[in-house]
Amino acid sequence: MAARSRVGRTIRHPKKTPSRKRVLKAAKARRGRAPAKAGPGVVETALAAFAHEVRTPLTGILAISNLLATSDLDERERRWVDTIQAGAEHLASLATLFVDAARSRGPGLEIRQDFFDLGTLARNAGNSLAGRAAAKGLQPSVDISEKLPAFAVGDPIRLRAALENLIDNAVKFTERGTVAFEVTPTRAAKGKVGVAFAVSDSGIGLSLAEIKRLFRPFSQANVRVASRFGGAGLGLSSVKQLARAMGGDIVARQRRGGGTTFTLTIVLASAGEPAASNGDAGSD
Repeated sequence: MAARSRVGRTIRHPKKTPSRKRVLKAAKARRGRAPAKAGPGVVETALAAFAHEVRTPLTGILAISNLLATSDLDERERRWVDTIQAGAEHLASLATLFVDAARSRGPGLEIRQDFFDLGTLARNAGNSLAGRAAAKGLQPSVDISEKLPAFAVGDPIRLRAALENLIDNAVKFTERGTVAFEVTPTRAAKGKVGVAFAVSDSGIGLSLAEIKRLFRPFSQANVRVASRFGGAGLGLSSVKQLARAMGGDIVARQRRGGGTTFTLTIVLASAGEPAASNGDAGSD
């Protein structure tokens, strides 16, 4: 705003400036403003893209380690190969779970219906638990029912990913004691195969409230556990999603004396007559 003085000189009045109180109030509001959050599914989608990228090198690692496992190795070298295989299989399972977590916001999972060797899958999962437990100085226990059908029709890749996640958690959260893997057939409708996979540990133990939180996406039971043991916190929510897509569920219960048991149940399609197929169990 400008005005003329009596002597004809133009006088410009300074613009009104905000008070110090208003400036401090605005600055405080800016500092307290929460940063913009990523939209729904952004984290999952980014992890899924990363998972796709790591799958190719993982395939090579698994192929070479499988070849090495058939070589003439001494005991120490075989332990090395077992460690490589277990690590690569765990990463592959995480990749599968991350991709599924991203897809879960879409129309739903597409569960494959492939003929596969159920007995071999169960034994391999048991061997994975035994190997990881031994490497950490834990006592492993593996019990696979003889009544388990040799073959079934379903999604072996996702099933193995779910089991690897449960096994990894059991070993990770157990500093001493035992980890156990039990596979038993369950009742199912005609033409179906019901299976229950139970993974138990004598680890840190969880309260009922913590167990409920474990099944939330990207959540661990509490910050103390996350900082001490690490982990993405994604696995169990994806395992639950997979279990339900396979006609089953996953439940967790506290063990008397400490530890937790996670039981994964699924329903597969029958592969026909298991007894007639047992002679071909080696050909996958």
